[in-house]
Amino acid sequence: MKRTSATALILTAVVAAALAWMVEAMLVMSGRPALVPTMTLGIALALLGGVLLLLAWPVRQAARGKRRIDYRHATSVLGFAKANAVVGALLAGAALGALGFFSTRAVVAGDAVLALAVIAGGAVVELAAGVIAEHWCVLPPDDEDDATAPVPGAA
Repeated sequence: MKRTSATALILTAVVAAALAWMVEAMLVMSGRPALVPTMTLGIALALLGGVLLLLAWPVRQAARGKRRIDYRHATSVLGFAKANAVVGALLAGAALGALGFFSTRAVVAGDAVLALAVIAGGAVVELAAGVIAEHWCVLPPDDEDDATAPVPGAA
């Protein structure tokens, strides 16, 4: 499995920010109320990132040879880590896009800005936890793999 690339995460965040800005603008221009999620979403996202790191710690120890774990657990944690990284980028981008929209209005709703800032912070924590946990799930290269690998430039 390949690592989640930084380019994919950044692109996801930028697209989500643009879409969130457009959705908020369309809602306000049509006379409807803007969408503002509750602040507890940010707290839940940060807690989800913490849970991921707790689940990934035994995998990190196993990768370093200090512990034995079931391969299904390691695979599940890796999938959870990749999902956290992508969802964290998506929600961080959306929260930052909506935050940008609200902060450029003539009348700024303080509660909405605070809630979106907390959500963006929680999403960034989730994103970071996903990337860290994914890094912890990487196995060190085997000596056998190094011996059988072709040498670059050798013919």
